[in-house]
Amino acid sequence: MAVEVEQIERLRGELELLKSEQQSLSQKMEHNQSSVERLEQEVVRLSGGSKPPQAKPTLGEPSTVSKKERLEKRVESLEDMTGKMFLLEPVEEIKKVSEWVCPEGHIYDHASLDGRCHLCGKPQEERVAYRKFKYARKESISDRIEAMMEEGFKKKVAVGLSATGVFQQLVNSRKKDTSFAEGSLDLLFFHRPMINSTLFVDLEAIGGRGPDFVVGSASGLNDDASRGSTQDSDGVDRVSVREAWLQSIFMKDRLRLVGGKIDLTNYFDMNVVANDETTQFLTSAFVNNPVLSPPVNGPGLVGHFDTKKGYGFGLGLQNARNSGTAVFDRPYTIGEADYHAPKFLFGQGGNYRLWGRYNGDTRSRAVGLSLDQQFTPRLTGFARYGTTGNTAVDEPKWAWSLGLELSSPFSSRRYDRIATAFSQIKTFNRTKEDLVEAYYNFFLTDHMNLSLNSQVLFPARPELRMSEDGSPLPRERENDFLTTFGLRLQMDF
Repeated sequence: MAVEVEQIERLRGELELLKSEQQSLSQKMEHNQSSVERLEQEVVRLSGGSKPPQAKPTLGEPSTVSKKERLEKRVESLEDMTGKMFLLEPVEEIKKVSEWVCPEGHIYDHASLDGRCHLCGKPQEERVAYRKFKYARKESISDRIEAMMEEGFKKKVAVGLSATGVFQQLVNSRKKDTSFAEGSLDLLFFHRPMINSTLFVDLEAIGGRGPDFVVGSASGLNDDASRGSTQDSDGVDRVSVREAWLQSIFMKDRLRLVGGKIDLTNYFDMNVVANDETTQFLTSAFVNNPVLSPPVNGPGLVGHFDTKKGYGFGLGLQNARNSGTAVFDRPYTIGEADYHAPKFLFGQGGNYRLWGRYNGDTRSRAVGLSLDQQFTPRLTGFARYGTTGNTAVDEPKWAWSLGLELSSPFSSRRYDRIATAFSQIKTFNRTKEDLVEAYYNFFLTDHMNLSLNSQVLFPARPELRMSEDGSPLPRERENDFLTTFGLRLQMDF
């Protein structure tokens, strides 16, 4: 509830005036009381010791005492009223405003007389923007609401919803199926069972398939569909528990421990601009490094220590077969060291991560690097590299990727993003696969985003097969490259 500043100032002035009047009246009463006491003493001395009776105020004449009482009551009333109004806290509100901007990015609240920027001299253009404004709110009310919400949050479970829909069209494929639709729905539950602890449960249902159902690329053309459909053959969608874990924080937010059914990619090989298939790149090779080869979500433990000086260290341990038996028998183990540089290149921040993993089930190991670096406040680049040793079947030899993301590509679309990236993978049969992806993410509301997506895949060529007489066998006729165009809608509540 906003409070008018003029009303506050008027009441404050009136309160100060009353306090000043009360103080002056008290001083006068003290002076008069001293005079009365001196006169009483003089009268007692002259009358021989008998104290005269005190005069009572006559009817209709307001006494000094009653006036003082009325002033005190009025002051208390004003203090009670203004006390609630003066206990204010700042609150931010987003409002739609007009602003004028030049091609160099200089922003003004009003247009200049000649219509040109005062700094660079280039013409200004009016645009609509959204800004935050601060105003006052009664602290007593907000504190009460906050206390009630905090108390209610301790007793209740917060529920969230995330829905993703993807449509992809193969343009130049020789395959019979060329159009694909896939969707996923996640129901999220949060609860605080105790201080500095969070219980999280993710229930997920996936339906449909991506282009990899017929293409079978090593890069993965739809990471949201890579976990596989939970739809039965009878067409009924089934719900699975994707994650269920308990997180606790210790040592003043420095040490974080997570245990339960976990997804290791939420803690390792992270990246600011290439880590989310629902709002960023759709290709699996950009979401995580292909040589990471994490197991499906299962029982595991994760620990991360933050030094609060830019450095952090993490260690993860997970059952490689999503089994409740022999949990630590040949587990998947991963460790990571990360560094956050507030100002590194061009005076901008960046994140650098180095990880190593060992899969006890396949006895394969790998190391990798993931980094993201801002070049300007709007332009961010990323890169990944990983290589394996003792490579298991179906695991790539090495992989690398790099890309750029530009936020606010247009002055009228401040919250939109456009990005492009390239990846190369050397598969287990010693062939290479290249892929290029670009997307444009439209910001619709705080809870909804729409993305246009395109991919160009240069598929890996299998090695020539030789006949018994030494002549090469003919390969299956395939395209030199495949192109997809897609549409993705993401909603979060």
